[in-house]
Amino acid sequence: ATSGIFDKYVIGTFSDPYTSHVVESDDVATINTFVSGISASAGGDCPEMALQGIREVAQRVSEGSVIFVFTDASSKDLDLESSVQDLLLSKNIRLNVMATGSLCGKGEEFTRLTDATSGTIYKTPNKADVDYVMNYIKNFAKYGIRFIRGMPTTLIDLKEIANGTCSCRSIVENLVCIPPDEDECPCPEGYERVEVRKKVCRLCRPPPPPPPPRPKFGSLGFVIDHSGSMGSEISAVKASIKAILAANKLFKDYVIGKFNDPYKKGVIRSSNKGTIVSFLNAITATGGADCPEYSMSGLRDAVKLAKKRSVIIMFTDASAKDAGMKNMVASLFKDKKSRLFVVATGNLCGRRYSKEYHYVAKESGGAVISLSSKSFVSDVLSFIKKAAAGDVSFDEFPKDEHELTTPKPIHCCSITVVRRCKKVKLPCPPGYSRVVMRQKVCPMLPQCPVRRAGSLGFIIDDSGSMGAEIFAVKSQITSIISKNVRFFDYVIGRFGDPYVKNVIRSADESEILDFMGDITPSGGADCPEFAMSALKDAAMLARDYSIFILFTDAAAKDSHKLLSVAALLNSKNIKLFVVATGTLCGPKVYSEEFHDLASRTGGAVMTLTAKTSISEVLEFIGMAASGEASFHHFPESLSELRKLKCKKCWVQEVSTCCCHGIGDGCHFHHGHHHHHHR
Repeated sequence: ATSGIFDKYVIGTFSDPYTSHVVESDDVATINTFVSGISASAGGDCPEMALQGIREVAQRVSEGSVIFVFTDASSKDLDLESSVQDLLLSKNIRLNVMATGSLCGKGEEFTRLTDATSGTIYKTPNKADVDYVMNYIKNFAKYGIRFIRGMPTTLIDLKEIANGTCSCRSIVENLVCIPPDEDECPCPEGYERVEVRKKVCRLCRPPPPPPPPRPKFGSLGFVIDHSGSMGSEISAVKASIKAILAANKLFKDYVIGKFNDPYKKGVIRSSNKGTIVSFLNAITATGGADCPEYSMSGLRDAVKLAKKRSVIIMFTDASAKDAGMKNMVASLFKDKKSRLFVVATGNLCGRRYSKEYHYVAKESGGAVISLSSKSFVSDVLSFIKKAAAGDVSFDEFPKDEHELTTPKPIHCCSITVVRRCKKVKLPCPPGYSRVVMRQKVCPMLPQCPVRRAGSLGFIIDDSGSMGAEIFAVKSQITSIISKNVRFFDYVIGRFGDPYVKNVIRSADESEILDFMGDITPSGGADCPEFAMSALKDAAMLARDYSIFILFTDAAAKDSHKLLSVAALLNSKNIKLFVVATGTLCGPKVYSEEFHDLASRTGGAVMTLTAKTSISEVLEFIGMAASGEASFHHFPESLSELRKLKCKKCWVQEVSTCCCHGIGDGCHFHHGHHHHHHR
């Protein structure tokens, strides 16, 4: 409906088994009828006959065409890939794929075909993202084939451009959103440029990979100083060892070693958990009257016995009496591709410590943690348990007590500064000053009892692009009627281009449903529609004190009637609320007529970027009709609507101009509303 650049349209469907279901036409009504008859069915297994569907459409389209494929499954007919690619290339057809799902864990054929034809594949788990592709096609088809053949290569850029949120229209030619210089993209009249500080958060690190199917490391070793001062450390290891062995998914077996002064070799390696626990339980703290101990000897014997690619943790509160062996021990760790981590609980004999543990740990790719209190040993053992299970990496072994006891943040945040255009507050007239009045608003809390007044009106654009909105209203109109305690009756009107008067008023539910059932999307070859004419005819029929909801994605072709329609609505105290699902034909066509008319009647305009959100708006309308909410707080965006549904109160600031003179009263002019949520 928005494009005159294509000679025809070809629509096809596919599933498994494949049945030819294709239409080829240059008539919009024919295409709409075909699309309306498509429904989802079957598809019990995941792959579908996608390549047959692509081939049949490609055979029918003209040279230089563009094909869009929408699927959440891979191709079952992969044997056709080569011939389909040859066909696409021979006709200079560009293939774009919207993949809304896992593609059965496969789908590489779509990447190969889009790459070969210079097309794009968009992958997303969110099926609602299809709206962005369709909005882009609708908005840019009218500008020429180059915009459709050169679509943005990322879903982020596609969303930015489809929503019209690129900073400057002039750079849309590049089909990427590039923040322009300030001079390159001035703000519209009545707006000023402001800098907004925005908090942006991301995952600090990717989630850990799933544990490997089989052990990937050698031995998990514990080398323990069992001198007299190490009683609490030995007890902590004994208390945790069974849990560590049970959690282990990475190591093939275990090494337990001990050392003291004098040194007597005592080390075992076993994959039997009972043997390991028994050996460990026999270790007791004894002797060690002087501080240095034979720790290097204990490490040497443990790493010699361990398998390659092992991790060895040493617990001690003393320096090494045999520190001269550090180079030899470091070489053994390197030869075995093993790592040393040291848990130091004390001052390591003070000045006698010559950094021998730090040297071996660094050379082997390990680390040393120095604890001020022996009570932290259990926290280190908890980390070892998680690392043995594969939940964290030994690369993250804590270097100090702060790292040990402070959980790492899931999200890392930063502040970015973005430039936006903000509506300028107009200066007050001479003799007036601006004042701000504050009032508490709780829109979704139960309202005061209401008495019936007026009609509830739905005025619906029925052009070809409004299928989703019409379907949503049809689906929820019964629920809204059943909840209504606010209105006497209902007014339903429809409009398109050309305009044919078609409006009813009735309190009979079945009559309203029958009228709604006859509304189907059709026509609308150019974007503006005759909205003002429909509003006028609906207002003539409606009661005083009515509420009108207008649904459209197009500007008003008859916007010259704005003042007369505003006068009619105001004469009957009718408030207009507009639900705009689209760009309203873009800024070159839309001249703010709906915003102007809604403001004049005390209503509002809500702009939705995705048509799938229309049901949430209708849910609010149902609540307002039931008295649970107030049309006075009709939201102007989806985010505002969702905040309303949280049932929270906030302080609303109303900025107005007030006269200085006493006795003359204050004359209020329309100002700006700022919502501060509490």
